[in-house]
Amino acid sequence: DSFIFCIAAKKSSLRLSKEMNDLATYCPERRPADKFEVPGSYFIMSEVAEVASAMLDAKLVSMFKKFPESIDTIHFSDQFTGPKPADDQQPLELPQGKKVLIFVFNLLHGKTRSLEDAIEETKPLMQLVFYCLDKVRRYKLSREAKAKADKNRSRVAENHWKSIHAVKAERAAEEREKRRREIKEKIKEIEDPEKQRKMEERENRREKKKQQPKIKQLKIKAM
Repeated sequence: DSFIFCIAAKKSSLRLSKEMNDLATYCPERRPADKFEVPGSYFIMSEVAEVASAMLDAKLVSMFKKFPESIDTIHFSDQFTGPKPADDQQPLELPQGKKVLIFVFNLLHGKTRSLEDAIEETKPLMQLVFYCLDKVRRYKLSREAKAKADKNRSRVAENHWKSIHAVKAERAAEEREKRRREIKEKIKEIEDPEKQRKMEERENRREKKKQQPKIKQLKIKAM
């Protein structure tokens, strides 16, 4: 089903909520995960409230309790498009979101623990990945939640096209102003005063004509 859910350590959750396009768009609000008895300072970002309750079942919570320092991020999304683009780099086409399950685990190794031992100790986390894959595949939203998720996606698409239309209109206005300045410069370069005056008048008439409201005629034929 269509939903976005993420649970991440405090520092990562703050970064992801600002940088990842799907999270920043659909569920930027971060909520503490202690409500679900998840230990440590984890935060949840969930598009639909019921998804958090469904995903954070006893199995998943037990893994957070067993590996509190190893699990950094678990991110499920059907609208993943990567990092949020800058305001001046918005794509003209609506990005097509991908369905992803992203897991970020910390390998705790150092002087007292080798990298091989750290990898061996996190094998249960690999099993957790397959558990989540199966869980997400089988999970179905309630009718109300699905309606909300569909509405969110329609709203995002509508807002995208509105912003693109505004950008295109702004660019067209800038292009028109650029052409107007270029014509004025050409007029100034004309040495003959009479020719210069006539060209100015012609351009002024053209500008006035563009500013006039367009009138459409409706013809009705009576039988």
